[in-house]
Amino acid sequence: MPIKLIKDPVHGYIEVSSEELQVVDTRAVQRLRRISQLPFVYLVYPGARHSRFDHSLGCMHLAGEFARSLGLEEYRVRVLRIAGLLHDIGHTPYSHLFETMLERAGLSHEDVTARILREDSELAEAIERCGIMLKDVLEVLEGRAPESMVISGPIDADKLDFLVRDSYFTGAPYGLIDVRRIVLRSRLVDGRLAININAVGAVEEMALARYQNFMNIYLHHTARAAQMLFLSGAKLLDEVASLPRMSVEEYLGHDDYTIWCLMRSNNRTRWIIDRIERRIIPKVAYELRLREEEVPAEVLRNPEEVLGDISSLSSAPEDRIWLDTPYITSLPFRDSGKISFYEERHGEPRTVEYSSPLLEFTSRMHVIIRVYTDPPFIEQVRAASEKYFGERVGAASRRPCDR
Repeated sequence: MPIKLIKDPVHGYIEVSSEELQVVDTRAVQRLRRISQLPFVYLVYPGARHSRFDHSLGCMHLAGEFARSLGLEEYRVRVLRIAGLLHDIGHTPYSHLFETMLERAGLSHEDVTARILREDSELAEAIERCGIMLKDVLEVLEGRAPESMVISGPIDADKLDFLVRDSYFTGAPYGLIDVRRIVLRSRLVDGRLAININAVGAVEEMALARYQNFMNIYLHHTARAAQMLFLSGAKLLDEVASLPRMSVEEYLGHDDYTIWCLMRSNNRTRWIIDRIERRIIPKVAYELRLREEEVPAEVLRNPEEVLGDISSLSSAPEDRIWLDTPYITSLPFRDSGKISFYEERHGEPRTVEYSSPLLEFTSRMHVIIRVYTDPPFIEQVRAASEKYFGERVGAASRRPCDR
């Protein structure tokens, strides 16, 4: 079987068969070249210009490594590789930034991925030419296969690739993870992906890297400010609001480039593009770091009303105040989807419990509330935010903003 070598800065050479290359060359996959992995993070880390396409190739590679380490038959190896390649084809332009558009319609990018696989004949035919049944790929991506956790689980090919890749391209030193050890020490035990207890150090290393990547890259205040600014304008475009209702053909016709050009050509949103091009980004006026249970319900339920209240209290224009509520999702350690560990006893693996303060910490959800505004309004918006949230959040939870 002819093999193409793709040089990847993270994993070295990635081997792709001629049949797999036909899937790589489909419109649905090539579109990922034009969807940024980390939207606007380049405003903080100039090297962060990589795409969902790069990540998808890396995920395909690691999914194959996992599959071989688990001792799966060759057919299942090929299924997992294709599932890893295709797991992100349903992403909106600008990746997770526009995910809220799908969520309002009760969808996720995973739902859209499954729809594309079912309705895009070019992609389905390319998969079949790999000697793989489409239903088997869908079974993995929809969580119905024993190996699904290789693609989407507490420790999976997806996380291991993006943590290392995002660290590499930003230059932030948080992605030092022994990926190979985790892969080689993985087994399917009682139908679940489990890691040998001897590799627990590598797992804790990954959990810490994930937390640090979120705090210092994904949730960096400047990157999030640019994202909130851009999103506020994108919501005004019919093309963005209608993403959940589009046909597969229409959906695949949109990427970062098309949305950028639509916003540049629209009188209502051109000023936002001008600001981002000149790096005129809103500033943090107020910040809170909370546990999930401490977040005031109205902040998540009706953020527009919160903005209106802060605008009234501060006398600052509402369209110059942005509210952001990003969070670090928990890395399961105690629930039904938790990280599993095993040990070898007389040549047989059996699951074991492990107590880890570090994994306990990363199993909690960490929420940040930030209020942004433009420099002329910072002091009044800060005072208004302190009053608004001071009446709703316990004093022990508040953090001063030093920016």
